[in-house]
Amino acid sequence: MTAKNDGQTTGTPGLLNATVNALLNATTDLALITDSNGIILDVGGAAAARVRRKPEELIGTCMYDYFKPDMADFRKAYVQLVTQGKQMISFEDHYDDLTFLVCIYPIINDNDVVEKLAIFVADTTELNQNEMLLHQYSQILATINDPIAYIDKNFLYQTVNAATLKIYQKKKKHEMVGHPVREIVGEEVFKKQFKPYILKCLEGQKAYNQDWFDFPDGVRRYMFMSFYPLFAKDKVVSGTVVNSIDVTKMKEMEDQLKLLSQTDPLTQIFNRVKFHDSLAREINRAKRYETELTLIMFDIDHFKHINDTHGHDVGDNVLVGLTKLVKTCIRETDIFARWGGEEFMLLLPHTPIENASNLAERIRAAIEKYNFPKTGTVTGSFGVTQFVKSDTEETFTKRVDRALYKAKQKGRNRVIAAQARKNAPPGPPT
Repeated sequence: MTAKNDGQTTGTPGLLNATVNALLNATTDLALITDSNGIILDVGGAAAARVRRKPEELIGTCMYDYFKPDMADFRKAYVQLVTQGKQMISFEDHYDDLTFLVCIYPIINDNDVVEKLAIFVADTTELNQNEMLLHQYSQILATINDPIAYIDKNFLYQTVNAATLKIYQKKKKHEMVGHPVREIVGEEVFKKQFKPYILKCLEGQKAYNQDWFDFPDGVRRYMFMSFYPLFAKDKVVSGTVVNSIDVTKMKEMEDQLKLLSQTDPLTQIFNRVKFHDSLAREINRAKRYETELTLIMFDIDHFKHINDTHGHDVGDNVLVGLTKLVKTCIRETDIFARWGGEEFMLLLPHTPIENASNLAERIRAAIEKYNFPKTGTVTGSFGVTQFVKSDTEETFTKRVDRALYKAKQKGRNRVIAAQARKNAPPGPPT
């Protein structure tokens, strides 16, 4: 449902779309109208009674103020999806020990902008009978855009809505109702993504799962799935209600933000923060499995002269070109990061120092041979060292830094390998 009002911005009920206004005042569920920032413009009597306030006391306040900050942020994310996508969204929500089904509808003005939101909240905490659930939400199930299904204790579909049929490319309910879940979703998906959570529900517990799913229409979606138990009259769990929400766009944005936080914007390799995370992980792995781990640190000789002579744009192009060149020499398992400025790190799991030194020499020679635009030939200096059990992250990186410094002292454009001192105590060297 996408409602349009008369273009006016006031929150008085008389100026709202008649259909929305009727729902607001007639429903026994919690219902309210807000602007896109969460300011309450109108509120139903049931919602006001729930918080023991008069409707006029709630109007003008922000609905997010009634939640803890982390809970408010969760709800803001759904509101943003509705205002940006201009489509209704529904989800299962939790507050203290209560469970709610929340439906948020956009109210779009004549300028095709989401000006208000109609929010309906149904308390599902006490719904413990199949008949009551299906009766109260039959109309919602028929119109809701998110897949919702009821699965009995034998893992058979007993109720599905139109969205569930659509996402699995079924035309009629009988193509799913009465059929095993494993038949519809596939054996592997059933075992990993459905069965463990349904079994948890059959024990009377709620469960949640989020993951990527490949659907019959060929589209890969990231789904947030809520599983909650459905109780019969004797309070015995009779099955599971599964509510699935397509949060692919949100997941892609999250992954993109994560990638940006770990990636150097110029060279598109790992940044220093991500390198430290990888270093800690690989050190722990080397200690646990007693595997070899080596580290190469290198930089571009006389890089300041390149910037001063040709400009920083040319210097940046050298860094990008060098990065691409190094990538052709290393393995996918090697961890390549920009340490800072013109300095780079290469972390090599399962690699002895001899092999690491040979790799550093190949990279050095490749850089020296390469003809960089506008600058011609450049050279690089390299330090190499191997991890020992007594090392910390600090001693490991300081030792390779000292090796690089020695390469600079001895005339640059060379590889210097540094071995750890025997029986060296842990911690920074004195």
